[in-house]
Order: sequence, then structure tokens, then C-alpha cells
Amino acid sequence: MNMRRNIIIAIVSFIILVIVVTVQPFTYENIDAGNVGIKINLYGSDKGVDNITLVTGRVWYNTWTTKIIEFPTYTQSVDYDPFVITTQDAAEFKVDPKLNYHINPDKVPQIYRQYRRPLSEIQQGFMKNTIYDAYRIAANSFTSDSVMSNREVFEDRVQNVLTKTLGRDGFIYDQLTSAITPPPSLRQMIDEKNTSIQARLKAENMAKQAEAEAKVIIARAEGQAKATLIKARAEAEANQLRQKTLTPLLIQQEWVAKWNGILPTTNAGGASLMLGIK
Repeated sequence: MNMRRNIIIAIVSFIILVIVVTVQPFTYENIDAGNVGIKINLYGSDKGVDNITLVTGRVWYNTWTTKIIEFPTYTQSVDYDPFVITTQDAAEFKVDPKLNYHINPDKVPQIYRQYRRPLSEIQQGFMKNTIYDAYRIAANSFTSDSVMSNREVFEDRVQNVLTKTLGRDGFIYDQLTSAITPPPSLRQMIDEKNTSIQARLKAENMAKQAEAEAKVIIARAEGQAKATLIKARAEAEANQLRQKTLTPLLIQQEWVAKWNGILPTTNAGGASLMLGIK
């Protein structure tokens, strides 16, 4: 009888042990590098709002009384759905934003107290609305033409709003890609304007090229004319110098040097030689 009782007690104890091991609330969470965990006490006067502790590494906790929420502190990249903004002159631009940001680790408890949501829900809630509002606020200060001609100024204004608003809650702005698309009518006007500018620049370049080529031709002609003039002047000066140096004696010597030995015949039938002797 005692043996039977002992067997029953052992079986019941084993079953109780299995149940305790199976349903016991203690477990652990590994907080990886680049992440911050917060340990939240679910019981207390404020039900965990003020009982938040930053934790890292391996954390043991009671799942019945405690909750662990993990927030990544490395750079997050969120690609939001496209939306439409309206400028001062009622032009509609499509914006397809992509935000890169990271979380200030020291602000993680504040983020949880304020939003009580996982990071993915905060991205599609508060952060998405903040981005949309930043673009709408900036667009109200620009006309359709000024958005395209002052794109950098427009995006700087959006980024300034995001830096201030997100940073106040612990979200550090890193980079924003806007991908702004103008309405089709404005896009056509821009294309036509660019085509006109390109045609004007091409005509100006051709005119400048023709002018340059004409200057080259004129320069060559002037150079040739100057060269011809210089040559003519040189020949004239040489002739004048020759005339000044030709004396009767030199003329006679050159005549003798070129004489072939035959006396020229005069009309009287005789020959004469001009020797220049008086």
C-alpha cells in the first residue's frame, strides 16, 4: 500500500515539475550590439511608465511581471509611399521620400514613454506624419517654378524641419532623398525651356565659331598683305640703292664684262666703242 502511494506521489511530483518547468515565467533576452533594450516593470503605481531601465547583453527577467523591448540604434532606412504636395500656385508635385536616421540611445526610454509603440509602428505613424508635414510646410513657401529652380533651398528647408522635430524626440536625422516629380504640364514647359536654351547656346556657339574663323581669315589676309607690302618696299629700296651706286664707270665695266667680242654696227656702217674717254 505504501509502495503504491509512493509511486503515485512520484508521478504527481513529476507532473507538477514538468508543469512548473513548462510554464515558469523566467527567460532571458540577448540584446545584440547596435541595439538598446528597455526593461519595463508591468506592475507598479504607474504600470511601468516610470519603471524603465536601459539594459544590454543577456538579460534575465520574469515574463509575468516584466517586459523587454529592443530598439535598434544603428542607421535605419525607411522608404515611404509617394504622396502629393501643393505649392503656392496650386501646382501638385509628387514626392517619394526615403529617410535614413538613427536613435539616440539615451532617449530610448523617453521614446517608449511617449509613444508606447514598437519602432516599426513609430516609423509609419509619428515619423511618417512628420515627414509629410515638413514637405507641406516647405511647399507653402514656394511656387512651382521656384521649387524646380531652387531645389536645394527647398530640400534644405524640409531637412531643417525634420532635424528639429525628430531630434527633439530622440530620432537623429541622417539623410533624406526626396525624388520630387513636377506635374506633366510643368515638366513639358521645363523641357521646352531647356530645348530653347540649348538651341540658343548652339546658335551662339556657331556664331562665335564663325566669328573666330573670320578673324583667322582676316588675320591671314592682313599678314599676307603686310608681307607683300614689306617685300615691295624692300625691292623699291633696293632699286633706289642700285640707281644711286651706278656710276658711268660701273656701267662701262658691266658692258665690257657682258661684251661678246663683236662690235655693234651703226647706221653709218662703222663700229664704235663707248669708252667714256674725252
